[in-house]
Amino acid sequence: MNVEEIRERIPALKKCVHLNCAAVSPQFSDTIREMQDFLKNRGGKANFDFFKWLEMENECRKKLAELVNASEEEIAFMLNTSQGVNTVANMIDWKKGDNVITTDLEFPSNIVPWYNLRKRGVEVKKVKNVKGEIRIEDIEKAIDENTRLVAISYVQFCNGFRADLKEIAKICREHNAFLFSDVIQGMGAVKLDVKKAGLDFFAAASYKWLMSPLGVGIFYIRKDLIEEFDPPYAGWYSLKKEEDFDRPGIDKIEFAETARKFETGGTSFALIKGLKKSLEILLETGMNEIEKRVLKLSEYLIDNAENVQTPESEKKRAGIVNIKNSNAEKIVEKLRNRNILVSARMGGIRVSTHFWNTEEDIDLLLKHIQ
Repeated sequence: MNVEEIRERIPALKKCVHLNCAAVSPQFSDTIREMQDFLKNRGGKANFDFFKWLEMENECRKKLAELVNASEEEIAFMLNTSQGVNTVANMIDWKKGDNVITTDLEFPSNIVPWYNLRKRGVEVKKVKNVKGEIRIEDIEKAIDENTRLVAISYVQFCNGFRADLKEIAKICREHNAFLFSDVIQGMGAVKLDVKKAGLDFFAAASYKWLMSPLGVGIFYIRKDLIEEFDPPYAGWYSLKKEEDFDRPGIDKIEFAETARKFETGGTSFALIKGLKKSLEILLETGMNEIEKRVLKLSEYLIDNAENVQTPESEKKRAGIVNIKNSNAEKIVEKLRNRNILVSARMGGIRVSTHFWNTEEDIDLLLKHIQ
């Protein structure tokens, strides 16, 4: 991996020290160029071909599937992570007395849709963290015969704790419960294999570790569950046959037999084209190499910082490291004025290092924190 060459392809790094991919990532110049090209030429005679756009979208779908070891039929595009969470929350046939298990570390996107089910008689159980970790045994204690679903982030946004999805999936199977994960803080930073993890559903978006534009959500549903569930909302894009897309007055609805049945249409092809290019770069670099470097950099930060609120174990962390500091917000603002980008979260300074960051970036950060 040639880190310097990669850095040259990220224009924002010429203006700042970016340690904030857990908020919004910079983009590759190639990604920006792809989107600009689409927008510039969209109306031209040679470029206005809707079915070519669909073909490009499906190529992007394939790249996402490759990234997480899924099939392209299991991937749907949405507007954001929250839409994916709400899709799951509203397509399950809940019964009064059912419960959902989540945790006290979740970003609101993975809390609010479940709380919204309480008006339907669904109980929301919240597993409490122990020293910044969600323990498997505590999930096991919380789950019971009324649990329909466990909802947990792959990597927690506040302190970077990485869940053992595979072990949680085993518990879910034993209790006939589904496993949903918000994977936005792990996807693109560390490896995610949906088959090994035993995931039933996940939701994410493209603007963090995937280094892509805002406005593209990603939804995964296990292939053998697609037929079982109907979309909570549907549109012309949910239809099975492409030739039905523009047929007036259709009187019979046949949903797609893939995850596309959960899409409603109106995809921003410019953004999809940008995401496709970013995925090509990430896949070319290789998730093994990306994860190795991400973990090496987070380890370097943990070894050189004080009052770290992120688990030290390599299996329990990813690219996010939280440094406890009572003046976090003031320090983050001071750093921003020096063009060093981090965030304030959970009473600390949240630092998120991607594979193209360097130890020098971290040294400069620590110099201005101390």
